[in-house]
Amino acid sequence: MPRKQRYRRLQGDSAYYPFGARKFLRQKQRRHARLLRWCGILLLCAAAALIIRQTMFRGGQPTPPPAVATAETAAISTAESAPRPTVAVRPATVDALAGQGTASPATPEQAQPTPSPLPQAQVLPQYRDLYEQNGDMVGWLRIDGTDIDYPVMQTPGDNEYYLRRGFDKLYATSGSLFLDERCSLGPDATANWLIYGHNMSDGSMLGQLDRYADPDFYAEHPTFTFDTLTTPGTWQVVAVIRTKLGADELPYYTFFDAQDRATWQRRVDAILDLALYDTGVTPEYGDQLLTLSTCGTSSFYTDERFAVLAVRTE
Repeated sequence: MPRKQRYRRLQGDSAYYPFGARKFLRQKQRRHARLLRWCGILLLCAAAALIIRQTMFRGGQPTPPPAVATAETAAISTAESAPRPTVAVRPATVDALAGQGTASPATPEQAQPTPSPLPQAQVLPQYRDLYEQNGDMVGWLRIDGTDIDYPVMQTPGDNEYYLRRGFDKLYATSGSLFLDERCSLGPDATANWLIYGHNMSDGSMLGQLDRYADPDFYAEHPTFTFDTLTTPGTWQVVAVIRTKLGADELPYYTFFDAQDRATWQRRVDAILDLALYDTGVTPEYGDQLLTLSTCGTSSFYTDERFAVLAVRTE
């Protein structure tokens, strides 16, 4: 009987298995063990690199520029008190953090044109270098009493581009803060600006936004700053809410504009009805609103949402 057929039914650990075949099997097992070992080492190195990037390099975020408060800032704020122009109605969108890539694509009517780069002379001095590094930057958010001190990005046509990217456009678990693509900061500004950010367990991004759930924290920090590239801004907290996706008839994450005063009031009232406590601040029609939105818990996959509605102070 040929040798191959004689031993073809025997296993590698059999005492009757040919020595040569047994030696070949052991070499194959060693190669697999080495491959698995190197794969494990590579995975550990990748995890270590992500941890170092997140902890030592702020997840690819730049160093915060110094806060600037000058006479020029005061002059700009005074100029903002002029009546705002009437804004055009823009379609609402789903919560970008909820979709995770499952949201339906925008129709041609919903697609936003790519904004033209701003002349450097129009950009506030403290943000010029950063804007040169990344033209997707549209502003800077800073909340005293927290570690929230980050640039805000916007990418019309790809709303979730910075969901898992840092300011340097490289992969980052924490992503970046980003303004919804259907919000406009220009002369035709939408009534409500919606900024998304992950609720990270290490407190980065909007991981400390839920401190506003405590009325005592609000009493100590009733305002925060969000500067666009051209205009500094101080914002007064109006309402702090906690809800779930799909739980509300008029969800806050679909509020960008209103065609008239009555519609605007219904949208604002719907948010105020969910407020965890009364701040005593009530916005008026024509006020510029800003909403900060994050997950309700330190998890990427949850239907809970925590949001802060604020109004620009004049």
